[in-house]
Amino acid sequence: MSEAKKYGWTGQGLRINLTTGEITKVPTQKDWIGGTALGYKIFWDEVPPKTQAFDEANKIVIAPGPLTGTGAVCSGRTSVTTMYPTTYPIHEIGSAHLGGDLGAKMKYAGYDFIIIEGKSEKPVYLYINNDNFELRDAKGIWGQGTRRAQQMLADQTSPMASIAVIGPAGENLVPMSVLISARQHSGGGIGSIFGSKKLKGVVIQGDQPI
Repeated sequence: MSEAKKYGWTGQGLRINLTTGEITKVPTQKDWIGGTALGYKIFWDEVPPKTQAFDEANKIVIAPGPLTGTGAVCSGRTSVTTMYPTTYPIHEIGSAHLGGDLGAKMKYAGYDFIIIEGKSEKPVYLYINNDNFELRDAKGIWGQGTRRAQQMLADQTSPMASIAVIGPAGENLVPMSVLISARQHSGGGIGSIFGSKKLKGVVIQGDQPI
């Protein structure tokens, strides 16, 4: 077993470029420890220091910890790292935590993290099902509240998938808007970053063992 696949890591993640629509697999580095540390390392390496929250150069890193999905106590949280729109006078990096089974489903699909970058010209959502992944049109879902949007995405994909979405507040860049998954919510501000990138949500389904 490779070093990257030891200790709960799957050994790979996904990079989603919303500007080009390209999705690529990238390896997990063995010295990344935990979802928050992983997110900060990516920002340190890739995001210019003066980047503000709604700039296209801002990224979103969704990453659970190495024990997520294993059944270990208190391992179910998922870290979402980005430039926060709620810090003043300049936007600074922060990590919000999200409950539910999003992180576990990500690991079951075979990924340690998701890097979201760029900005889509039209509303889209990300669908992941093991080795199948794509950006799908969210035209009919954009503008819907979080509960209805979750139901619509479940109808389009699978009722067993884990779904995280934003509502109209995030779409309209309200600074304290949140990301909702399984009626759990992230820290304030994450919703508006999704909205600025025209990303309605993320749908993840997976059935691979850890």
